Amino acid sequence: MSNRQTRSRRRRRQKRNRIIFILLFSLITFFAVNGLIGLIKGDGVNTPDPTPTPHESIAPTPTPKQIPQPNDYTLLVNRENPLTEDYAVETREIVCNGQKTGKQFDVRAIDKLEAMLTAAADAGCPLIVRSAHRTISYQKMLYTNKVQAYLNAGYTQQAAEQEAGKWVAVPGTSEHNLGLVVDIVNVGYEGELDQYFEDSAHFTWLVENCADYGFILRYPKTKEAVTGIVYEPWHYRYVGEEAAKIIMTEGICLEEFIERNTATE
Repeated sequence: MSNRQTRSRRRRRQKRNRIIFILLFSLITFFAVNGLIGLIKGDGVNTPDPTPTPHESIAPTPTPKQIPQPNDYTLLVNRENPLTEDYAVETREIVCNGQKTGKQFDVRAIDKLEAMLTAAADAGCPLIVRSAHRTISYQKMLYTNKVQAYLNAGYTQQAAEQEAGKWVAVPGTSEHNLGLVVDIVNVGYEGELDQYFEDSAHFTWLVENCADYGFILRYPKTKEAVTGIVYEPWHYRYVGEEAAKIIMTEGICLEEFIERNTATE
């Protein structure tokens, strides 16, 4: 082989080696640069995702359902202003002249009631509590029974409900649910509550003195058109001494008292 051929072959081999070297250098450079970029971004090392720490699901504290309470003692309760079915009031048993009655009354005013009952007895007019605080479910029973009585007397359903509502409040519209009302009659009084109670000395004493203890005759004879309830000489409502003295002295009813105060606000 001539020297020329040898030199030519050597040049071709050197050229091939340079090409291989360039290719290898390019590949190494490519991977090195990408690896560096990955490290900078934080994803160059494939590590398993950490197991997420479970977070305890904390149930929200339930908001207690608010029980509606009267803002004052003159809260109006009737067909147009019914109480909600979950209405509740704190009560305790009424003690009348040292005797437990089995009847409940608002704890905020029960001392006034018991003082009035004691004063009446001291004046020779002993009284008994026939009815006081009632639950709405009990009111439903009273109303249903009254409607049935009118149905038995020949009234239509509509007429029976209308007449019954004059004597027994429609469930949810009774002041007795407030815990601030008592039905009072004289000791020895028997039978149904009726208007003959007004002929007694006990009634006279109550009308003359109830305001001193914060009570009013709630449904006066001359205010049936305003209250929507027939005259009930036995039904007394606690409204506080100031309001009671105005109402009883001026011969107005609770509706008129509220309307007057609302108009002047």
